[in-house]
Amino acid sequence: MSRPQLNIKFDGEGEKELLETVKTRAQDERISLKEFVLDALKNRLRVHLATQSTQSTQSTQPKPAVTKLEVDELKRRIVDIQISLMGEVRKDRKQIAALAQAIALIESRLDVLDPPNIVTVEDSQARQFRQGETWENNAVEFLEAISWGDDNG
Repeated sequence: MSRPQLNIKFDGEGEKELLETVKTRAQDERISLKEFVLDALKNRLRVHLATQSTQSTQSTQPKPAVTKLEVDELKRRIVDIQISLMGEVRKDRKQIAALAQAIALIESRLDVLDPPNIVTVEDSQARQFRQGETWENNAVEFLEAISWGDDNG
C-alpha cells in the first residue's frame, strides 16, 4: 500500500517566514505541521467548492458542518485550559494563605514594639498568641468565604 505524498518547496522571497509562521501556529494549536497544512487545504477546498456551488445554483448553501475531529480538538483545548486555570487558582490560594500568615506575623511584631494601651497587664507572649489566632481565623474565614468554582480548588 503506497502513501500519498506532497512535497512543498519554500524558496521564494518571504516564504521562509511563512513556513515559520505556519510552524508556530501549528504549535499554538497543538497539532503537527502536517495536520495544520491538511486542515488548511481542506478548508480552502470547502470554501472554493461552496463558492462554485453557490455561483452555479444561485442559491445559498448552508455552511459546511463541523467535523467530529474539529469538535474533539476544541473539547481537548477547553479541558487543557480548564486544567491550567485550576492550577493558577491553587497557586493563588496558597499565596493568599501565605500573605495572611505574613500579615499576622507582622502585626504581632508591631504590637511587641508598640503595645496598645491596655488597662490590665497582659503577658506579651499571650497577646501575640491571641492575635496570631485571630489573624489565622480571619484568614481562614476569608478563604472559606471565597467561591473557588469547585471543591478541589
